[in-house]
Amino acid sequence: MHSPAWGRVLVVLLRLRKPVFIHALLLVSFLGALGFLDYYPALHVTELALLCMGVLFAWLVLSTRMDRTSILLSLLFLFGTTLFAVFYALVFVARTDAPLLPSILAQRYYAFLLVAPVTYMLYKHGWKLTDLQRIFVLAVALATISRVLVDLFPPASAGALSPFVETPREFFVFTQDTAYGEISFLLRRLDASALFSVLYFGRALLRPKSLPSFVFCSLMTVLSATLLFVNAPRTLVAAVLLSLILYGAVLWQPGRTKMFVVLLPLLVTLVGLYSAQLGGFLPELFGGDLSYTTRVQSTKIAWQVVSQYPLVGFGQESAQSVTYQDLFGSKFYPSDVGLLGVAFQWGTVGLSLYLLLVAALVASLLRLLWAHTGKTGRIVSREQLFLWTLFILCLTFAITSPIQARYVKTEGLFIAAFSLGLCAAHWRGFLGSVHRRAPGRVSGSIAGDGGARQSA
Repeated sequence: MHSPAWGRVLVVLLRLRKPVFIHALLLVSFLGALGFLDYYPALHVTELALLCMGVLFAWLVLSTRMDRTSILLSLLFLFGTTLFAVFYALVFVARTDAPLLPSILAQRYYAFLLVAPVTYMLYKHGWKLTDLQRIFVLAVALATISRVLVDLFPPASAGALSPFVETPREFFVFTQDTAYGEISFLLRRLDASALFSVLYFGRALLRPKSLPSFVFCSLMTVLSATLLFVNAPRTLVAAVLLSLILYGAVLWQPGRTKMFVVLLPLLVTLVGLYSAQLGGFLPELFGGDLSYTTRVQSTKIAWQVVSQYPLVGFGQESAQSVTYQDLFGSKFYPSDVGLLGVAFQWGTVGLSLYLLLVAALVASLLRLLWAHTGKTGRIVSREQLFLWTLFILCLTFAITSPIQARYVKTEGLFIAAFSLGLCAAHWRGFLGSVHRRAPGRVSGSIAGDGGARQSA
């Protein structure tokens, strides 16, 4: 006679289980994309995150009433990315006679691009900006805090968990390249998380909700700023300062932005005219800097390859077969020479796609930010702060592209795809703004009864 009561309890548990599982899948995917514990290869965090992203995408495709935008995003980011990866693996095989499969698997991190259709389909199920914001900010905070572990427990080998039982070293070693050796480049994946954390929590200090919130934001701001200082990403810091100036002076208002876009070709022309003088000034300023001299050498190598293979470039390497370092020297990394590196790897075809993606991303995200601020530039709510931070981060990556192509790296691809998913949801009317009411949420369940679903 207790069966009805047990039935109601079972229904409640089932309703709770789906959202918790979806939140877990999404959080693990975000953590892996942002480099959480990536410097402990034995944990396979990135591989687990890719698996979670694939499971979440498949689940949503099967449980979502697909509209035209859902289908377009799914086809573009699933099949388009797959074809892109296979094609450039074939290009690399044609250039080097290397095996095909390793070059394909080397591009498996492209699966993080599926976060774009995943984000859109979550909105179709009634999710709000606040829901995704909480998971994203939590992932950023955990990734940033995890950076402390590498100072407390330095990695010893790639195949064991011995870092967790070794004697701790000095906290925050400032000579990172020599102190951490081969894993140094993995730590730089956390630059994106640290920069987002500085911007988000730093600005949140201006409007703290409570004393605990103020303390937490202060700690995260100090920790993130310290990590950026440890990594010393000079180009990234200069670009974020320029992004903040551009937004504060011009981009916060549509009228000023249109004027800036009109004048932008003139500014680019002036920079080009003075580039010769700048080229003579840089060797005097950075001539003794190892990073600068390495980039100069890499630039010469990339130019030679691009002139030889201008259309589709050299293709995708693999650490399991033949690497760029095997062919062009141990210091050569295409991502370190910016847009020229993109052309080296993917030719003018890939370079055109990269520029198109960056332009569409920055423009769409700026319009989304305007929609939530009412074109006033005022950042009051946490949702507005979240979108503002995303925009500054994406604009910063765009500005650094001529020198560092961060959008071809795992964290850059993930942030770009996530932002495009938000913009697609806004375009289809699922994302609320100051002018549009967000659709109702269906009991927090990913498989709601359709009350919040909208069809095209």
